[in-house]
Amino acid sequence: MDMSDGEKLNRLICAVADGNADCLDGIYEIAGGRMFAVALCVAGKDNAEDVLHDSFIKIARFAKKYKSGTNAYGWVLRIVRNTALDFVRARKARGEVCAENFFSLSSMQYSPEKRNDAIMLEQAISRLGGDEKRVIYYRYYLDMDIREIARELGCGKSSAHRLLIRATEKLKNFLGNGTKD
Repeated sequence: MDMSDGEKLNRLICAVADGNADCLDGIYEIAGGRMFAVALCVAGKDNAEDVLHDSFIKIARFAKKYKSGTNAYGWVLRIVRNTALDFVRARKARGEVCAENFFSLSSMQYSPEKRNDAIMLEQAISRLGGDEKRVIYYRYYLDMDIREIARELGCGKSSAHRLLIRATEKLKNFLGNGTKD
């Protein structure tokens, strides 16, 4: 039976915790695309690679604190998000102009058909409210479960679940016919 990417990622993080730095390459192979998307989304195009580099340093440094069997994607992507936020805050403190936080899905790496789909999804997400955007970001970008989302939002699990359902339904409506709000 093949292992899921989450299980592979879990094992790789544990191997890094045991001192095997070569496993960082495996983490990049499995989660690098998602990691870059988070860095790009938070820190912007010009800073995403630096954030990704710093994130791998933190992954190596804090791998011993990872709890095996938990959400490996969530753990890795939270490190990337926090690293990117620190980067943006540092730039802001130095008085530099910061890129606005947004969902950047329409990359030139995609085929034209997928890029068009990504642009439509970006437009639909832009129509959501702040908490709705956050819940979509936490669930589908950071791969958080409802309990983790509720903790981040500072609300109960049922409230977070309802918010996720409402945001998902709005996206379906926006993408289905583009007229419902």
